[in-house]
Amino acid sequence: MPDPLSIHGPHAPSAPLSPSGAPRPADPAAGEDFAALFKSQLERVSEMQGEADDSLQRLLTGESQDLTDVFTTARKAEVAFSLLLEIRNKLLDAYEELRNLRV
Repeated sequence: MPDPLSIHGPHAPSAPLSPSGAPRPADPAAGEDFAALFKSQLERVSEMQGEADDSLQRLLTGESQDLTDVFTTARKAEVAFSLLLEIRNKLLDAYEELRNLRV
């Protein structure tokens, strides 16, 4: 029986893997694109939190009886905010690491 973990099997690559291309130089516009993307995601998270607040308000005023919808929208907003917060934390960590580099 052939060893499924062996690298010398029928599905082994015939040539070494190599990068698809040379590294690209840093593009100043890429930073602007990232900033715009991050800002749009921040706005989307804010919208999701507003939707969660609206659904909770409708439940509390008696306009809606759908408790599942309230929990779902609140949980989506919470997860989106947590993800955005983690991205921010990783960006700050990367910035600190770059700032502490010795040139």
